[in-house]
Amino acid sequence: MNDIFTIQVEEVSPQPWRNGGGQTRELFVWPTPPKDEQCTDAGNTQPGSLGGMAFCAGKGGAREAGEGHGAKRHAAQTPSANQEWQLRISRADIEASGPFSAFPGVQRWFVVLSGKGVVLHMPSGDHTLLPGDAPLHFDGGLAPGCTLIDGPTQDLNLMVRGGSACVLPVQSGIAWDAQFSQRGLYTACSGTWSDGHQTQSVAAHTLLWLPEATPNTTPMRFISDNASPSRAWWLGFTPEPAA
Repeated sequence: MNDIFTIQVEEVSPQPWRNGGGQTRELFVWPTPPKDEQCTDAGNTQPGSLGGMAFCAGKGGAREAGEGHGAKRHAAQTPSANQEWQLRISRADIEASGPFSAFPGVQRWFVVLSGKGVVLHMPSGDHTLLPGDAPLHFDGGLAPGCTLIDGPTQDLNLMVRGGSACVLPVQSGIAWDAQFSQRGLYTACSGTWSDGHQTQSVAAHTLLWLPEATPNTTPMRFISDNASPSRAWWLGFTPEPAA
C-alpha cells in the first residue's frame, strides 16, 4: 500500500517575494534542502516540507522507474550541505507585474489557476496564459517578465533539476498511467482520487502526492464533484539515476 500525503494550500504559510510582487506557498520539495538554503522566489524559505512538517526523502527513496494532513517523516537519506532540491512544487499568488526569479539549470512548468491570466515575456515572444490553458514548460533560467492581464492571479509551479517531469490537465474519470517515480495531483476543485487500490476524497486547492517509488504503477483517476470541467492537474517526476 502506497503512502499518500495531502496538503491543503491554506495550511502552508506564504513566503513573500523579495521584489514585493507576490508570495509563494511551498507545498513540496525533494530532497529536503539545507536549512540555510534560500529560495530566490520567496527570499525567505522554509525547510523542504509537506504540510509544514519535516519531510526527508533522499535519492535512496526514489529509484524505481516509471502540507498538513497525513504528513510524516521518512527515514531516508538526508542531503548533504551542497545538495540542492531536484523537485519543487509551489502555489504562487502574483499581485503585481514584474520579472520572475531566475532558476538556472531548472525546468519549469507554469499553470494559471485563477484570475484573468498573465502574459509572460519570453525571448521567443509573448505567451498569454489564461485559466484553463495548457501548462507552459520553459527554461527557468530565462526569468521572463510577467504582466498581469487584469488583477492578481494564483498559479501552480513545478520545477525540476534533472530527471524527467510533466504537468498535464486531468480529464475527469479518465485514467492517467504515465510511469514516474513520484506522482501526484493538484486540484483546484473537490473530487475523488483513486489508483485502483486506494481511494481518497480530495478537497479543493489540495496537493496529493505519492513520493516514493513502489511497484504500484497502476493508472490513477480523479473524478470532480461537479459537472464542470476538472480544474486539476497530474504531476510526475523521476530523478536522474545516481552517479
